[in-house]
Amino acid sequence: MLHLALRKLKEALRFLDAIFAKIGSAAVLALRDQTKNPRPTAMPQKLLVDCTYIYSTNINTGIQRVVRNIVENLEKHTQQNAIELVPVALVNGSLIRLSKDEITSFRQHSKWINLLQRVERKIRLYLSSFFVNETLYEEDILLMLDSSWHLHVWSSIAYAKKKGVTIVGIVYDLIPLTHPQFCDDTMERYFRAWHLRSLDFFDGYIAISQTVKNGLIDFFEMSGADSSKYVFDSFSLGADFGKDKNVKEDIRPSLVTLFKEHPSIYLTVSTIEPRKNHRYIFETFKKLWGANIDAGWLIIGRVGWKTEELLEEICQNEAYGERLWAWSDLSDAELRYCYNHSKALLFASYVEGYGLPIIEALHNGLPVLASDIPIHKEVGKSMVEYFDITESDALVELISEIENHKRALKSVDTNQVSLATWDKSAQELLGKLVILSQEKRVKNV
Repeated sequence: MLHLALRKLKEALRFLDAIFAKIGSAAVLALRDQTKNPRPTAMPQKLLVDCTYIYSTNINTGIQRVVRNIVENLEKHTQQNAIELVPVALVNGSLIRLSKDEITSFRQHSKWINLLQRVERKIRLYLSSFFVNETLYEEDILLMLDSSWHLHVWSSIAYAKKKGVTIVGIVYDLIPLTHPQFCDDTMERYFRAWHLRSLDFFDGYIAISQTVKNGLIDFFEMSGADSSKYVFDSFSLGADFGKDKNVKEDIRPSLVTLFKEHPSIYLTVSTIEPRKNHRYIFETFKKLWGANIDAGWLIIGRVGWKTEELLEEICQNEAYGERLWAWSDLSDAELRYCYNHSKALLFASYVEGYGLPIIEALHNGLPVLASDIPIHKEVGKSMVEYFDITESDALVELISEIENHKRALKSVDTNQVSLATWDKSAQELLGKLVILSQEKRVKNV
């Protein structure tokens, strides 16, 4: 009931947000000077990073963890390149500068406190947009790093475009377009409209994998767009948590006790939604428990959509709390603790844009068992053990052999695993942004 009430309230707020955004954008842009500003000689180039969604929602799921880590690690490299890093919120045609610390620091709140904070920040940004606006110059870069598909950002993007700013979109996946059955009912419509509209403003797109990049080009060409007008590239996501593993961090005693009492725990890290295929893993463990195999399954991730029936079954299962657990509020330190103490990561997705938990697990030396799909093989290569999710007992047989000591997990030598850190990821991304901006400058001469 609480989940349904929150969803209805969010829908009502989203409706009101659309109305106010339309009025606010018209008012703000009517007062704005939209002519291009040549950059003063002593003024550094700005890299403006869209953080609108993460600032207003304070969540810490996949994309938001990417945003936090990239922003956290970009500044060192922007300074070395004489570029100013500016996190911004895009509201009513304005670009409002945000505090870097507010973006990179995640503070866990209850759902209701989080919702109240979200409303308060929305109102504050809305009112600020009439009075505050980041000064833009030609050759500045606006990086659309955050998830903005439901947000009213286009008036701000259009303003930046008229000011001569280079605009680049980060593309995480195309799942709402290729597999809409796995998504929220409205997501395909929002996602399609966002990407097609971006063609009027963006100069390029940088995907988080080659698979996603190729899929995006195919989508645009099938939609009738001339893909030769844009730059397409990809970069690698980081796998570390950005802190020294030797630094003592707070881990809840209940989590420590869980791993002490259960030495054979398999871990799944992801939002609980249909495409992540938790159902397949749940059916696997029910069969394992029925065969008296004493393995545990720990689910880490917030509740998504279209999984109410599955969640009810999980919570009512006799193993819940004994060999089956679900946590939704772990800090990065606690998540790393789970990676370091679990037996293996289980990742059974039907489709992914990347599969960040796979590289996080490998970076922490945790063996990975993943569904046999192209993107997982691009990311995990030969370091991962793959199973066929079209075969109902494939994972049952694999875990049974491991637990009965008939098969060994693939060992992960972290000294031999060449995986990107967030520092290297941010450096790579900045390099591609600078090149893209320079190419645009040459083209416009």
